[in-house]
Order: sequence, then C-alpha cells, then structure tokens
Amino acid sequence: MPDLIQGASSDAGINQLSNQVITSYDRLAFFALRAGLVFDQFSSVKPGNLTNPGTPVSWNFWSELSPVTATLAEGVDVDAVNVADSQVTVTPAEYGNAVILTLQLRTDAYLIGFDQNIANLLNYNLVDSMDGLARTALNSPTATSNAVVDRTTTTLIRTTDLLTIAGVREERANLRSASVVPWDGSNYAAIIHPDVGYDFKDATGAGAWQDLHKYTDATPIWNDEIGTIANVRFMETPRARLQANAGTSATTDVYTTYFFGQEFLAKAEPIPAHMVIGPVTDKLQRFSSLGWHAYVAWTIFRQASIQIVKTASSIQ
Repeated sequence: MPDLIQGASSDAGINQLSNQVITSYDRLAFFALRAGLVFDQFSSVKPGNLTNPGTPVSWNFWSELSPVTATLAEGVDVDAVNVADSQVTVTPAEYGNAVILTLQLRTDAYLIGFDQNIANLLNYNLVDSMDGLARTALNSPTATSNAVVDRTTTTLIRTTDLLTIAGVREERANLRSASVVPWDGSNYAAIIHPDVGYDFKDATGAGAWQDLHKYTDATPIWNDEIGTIANVRFMETPRARLQANAGTSATTDVYTTYFFGQEFLAKAEPIPAHMVIGPVTDKLQRFSSLGWHAYVAWTIFRQASIQIVKTASSIQ
C-alpha cells in the first residue's frame, strides 16, 4: 500500500479538498453592551382619576393662601381673599418601531433563537426609547445651575468646572429650602454620569469625598461607590446627559447631574408601551412583522423638586 507521507507526490490536504473545509460560526449571537434603565422609573406621578379619555392631560394645583399676620378688629368683618390655582399639562404622543421578517430569512437563518433575538432587540429598543424620552423631559427645568456661578450658559463651562461636595450641599439646601420631600427616607437622590463621578471621588482636601471616608469607613473607597453623601444618594449611569463639545472649547464636554426629591416627574400613558405582533396580510403569508407601540408623555411635575447642575469632567 503506498505511503502518502513517504512516497506520494501529494497528500490529501486542505489545498486539494478545500470544499470540505468551511468557515465555522457560533450559532449563538451576542448583544451590544446595554446601560441599565434609570429615568422612567422615577416618574412617580401618574393620572389617578381622569374625568374622561382625552388629550392633553392636566393636573391641578392649589396655590397656598398668604399667612395672616394682622390682628382682627372687633366689630369689623374680615376681608375675603382670592383663591388661585394652576395646572401642569402634558400632551401624549405616539411612538413605535417595527421590523418585517421574510419567510425565506426565517427559514435560512442559521442562528439558534433567531426569532427570540429579534424580539429581544425590539424589546430593548422599546425600554431604551422610553427612558430616553423621560430624560428629555428633564432637559429644561426652571432650576438650572452651573459648577461656577459666573458660567451663566452651557457654552461658558470650562474643563476645570467640576462637581464638588460644596455644590452637592448647595443643591441639597435648595431642595430642602423649597420643602421638597426627600426621595428615600431623609435622603434626596442624584443621577450622575460616571465621568463626573470620577472627578468627584478623586477630589482631595478637607470635606472632599475621599477625606470623608479615609478616616471613617474606607469601604466606599475600595468599592469606588459614591453612595450617600450630604444626605444625597447617588446613582452613576452613562444615561445622564452628555453634551459633546458644548463647553468653551471644541473638546469640552458638558455633563448634567440631576438632584431631586419626590414628585419631580409625571407620566401620562393612555396606551402603555407594549409589544405588537403584526398580522400576516400578504397573499402568500411570507411577511411577518414584530414591533412595539406606546402613546405616552412625560413632564416635570414639581419644578422645585428637580435641580440640575451642568459641569465638565477631566475625562474628555
């Protein structure tokens, strides 16, 4: 019997049988890294007793009567005062997204769980969109401040304008002075971008975050968690607003940190966000649709309950 290794002129290798060797693929697909949802969960105010279906949706507020300081005179009737009210109004709008899959694609796709993967993509697109819309509603509250007093507009913010512990205490004082109910027990809450959190935790000196923990409980330092400081509980998330190159220079990013208490965000959803399996209506039943739909809107409910601070970060 001939020896292919010793005496043959050629062997039966890849070059001769290239059709027998093909590229291999993992039949399990991976998804992009995803940020956890943040803003929508804080929409604690929702319509509870609507008069009728309709749009826009309004909530009524009574204006407080002015405190009485003058004494009454005997025999003189008291003067009547006016009672005033106001409204917060939001107009729901429809949102949605969908994909159409052909029968041939669904038949030939080699991925395990192809249909489930498409549903996963759409479901995350739903919640990602809802959270983004909730954040957009917070872009323009009446209470907006910058890291430095003389930075009156976003375009004046410099790379050195960082969030400080003094700034945190100031925002807490603003909320407390406005009689805003704390979010969690006696603590207010804040949503902060990780880049801003990096500088906040890196600051040193009397009263800075590191010094406050260095000689007491170093666990937050080891865990690199801001935690609760100055009666403000922090949540770090990349979903906090980042305005690229919006500061004084073409490379200065501007970040928004949100400080809040109870009832700062309201949500009206005549039709809550939901998945939709579309009907197959073509003559040969080859086209299947899957999507999501929502009829919803968010708005700031109590302006006093939300304070936003715009700063920069050394991470550019």
